[in-house]
Amino acid sequence: MGTKLKLVSSTNNHNQSLAIELSPWKILIVDDEDEVHSVTKFALKGYKFADRPLKFFHAYSGTEAKDILSTNDDIALILLDVVMETDHAGLELVEYIRCTLNNKISRIVLRTGQPGQAPEKKIIIDYDINDYKEKTELTSQKLFTLVSASLRSYRDLVALEENRKGLKKIIIATADIFSVDSMKHLAEGALDQLLSILRVKKGNSFYGRRIDALAALKAGTSFEILAGTGCYSSQNKDGQTTLDQFPDIEKIINESSDQNNISHSNKIVNYHKGRGGHENILYVSGDISDEYIDRDLIELYARNVGIVFENLDLYKQIEETQREIVYRLGEAAETRSMETGSHIKRVTEISTILATKLGLSDEDIEIMKHASPLHDVGKLGIPDAILNKPGKLTAEEWSIMQTHSQLGYDMLASSDKPILKAGAIIALEHHEKWDGTGYPYGKSGENIHIFGRITALADVYDALGSKRCYKEAWPLADIYRHIKEQRGKHFQPEIVDALISNIDHVEHILSEFAENV
Repeated sequence: MGTKLKLVSSTNNHNQSLAIELSPWKILIVDDEDEVHSVTKFALKGYKFADRPLKFFHAYSGTEAKDILSTNDDIALILLDVVMETDHAGLELVEYIRCTLNNKISRIVLRTGQPGQAPEKKIIIDYDINDYKEKTELTSQKLFTLVSASLRSYRDLVALEENRKGLKKIIIATADIFSVDSMKHLAEGALDQLLSILRVKKGNSFYGRRIDALAALKAGTSFEILAGTGCYSSQNKDGQTTLDQFPDIEKIINESSDQNNISHSNKIVNYHKGRGGHENILYVSGDISDEYIDRDLIELYARNVGIVFENLDLYKQIEETQREIVYRLGEAAETRSMETGSHIKRVTEISTILATKLGLSDEDIEIMKHASPLHDVGKLGIPDAILNKPGKLTAEEWSIMQTHSQLGYDMLASSDKPILKAGAIIALEHHEKWDGTGYPYGKSGENIHIFGRITALADVYDALGSKRCYKEAWPLADIYRHIKEQRGKHFQPEIVDALISNIDHVEHILSEFAENV
């Protein structure tokens, strides 16, 4: 077990990737002398850096330059004249770039024919200038050296920024670790980070190379794609696409050896299997240059990503286990009263619909969904002779039956876990009524917790339609008539309205979780 990291070559794919025209570096020349533009372009004719050519933009004033910069946020280098329409037009443009546009990455080289008007030290310190040259200094060779150094600096700054964005995504994912799609967020961040290490921007650009990548997690017998870029970017939208659809990738993964094998190639495969059997994959293919591969860093990163995925999966398993225990506890209470688990399934689903339609927060909806099965947990403390009596209870028996609300609350209230705390509230208050005639404390209106108000309607709605030892199931028409009659009495009006307006959805739940007779 552990991480397998393999780079494999593919001659055909490599040749295809080399055939892709690399996007050019954007160079902005800002100077009010047309000759300067022509000479600069001539001196850099045929120039390439990292196999990418140059694309020139021309501005003859600070105003023209602002227009170009406002619509092109990926200008790599600005060759800027200091004195144009005013003596300080160039310096004002620098301030606009760094402060107004908040562009800290584009490299700026000042060129001046009047060096006495712009002290070199002050300009470089105050305005974040990459270099400062007199126009007479910039021979063809010096211009070549200057542009190479500037583009290298720009490339590395962009790589650092992409690295920062990838880290931010991973931090957000871990902060939101129990959210429904946190695995997907983590996978997206992992891909971004890996592409940053390789100095490849997410998608097709920064270096103009075509990069296709995916992150997948073992789900059952197949690997499910959680995130993808390039040709895999649309594969994970519904969260159901598996690697079975890509046999070539499966073959590469299966052929990976236990030893790291990194060589000149255009594919990277990271396979990690944790101690608990958890398996995940990072896969990258495309035009990947050896120049950008830090082998030790990639190996360390891949190992750590695998560990994070494994830990997150373990957290999810623990959480799901806890929720199942809560559900089983509610089911045990229903079984004691000779009711099936289908009742709590229906109450749970109906409560979730109502909570959603009433605009509760996602967090509250999730908590209520897992807490509502505990509404009758207090019945565990009610004697069987009363709980399952086939007929009307005496006044004394009914008094004992009513204590199940308090018993349920007492069982759960001491817990500091959100679901159990919510379960305690629901157990206590789901028999209270909007008009104050309910039990155990005769609470009314909004003094009853919203969880209790919602569960009250869901529970009564389903109980009326279900056969019990003491009654037959009511027809749906009679149930709706009763619910409407109790609007503003037993039930909060808005909750009744939410139920009636979503009656098709509710009836579908009754059908989906019908009793097995």
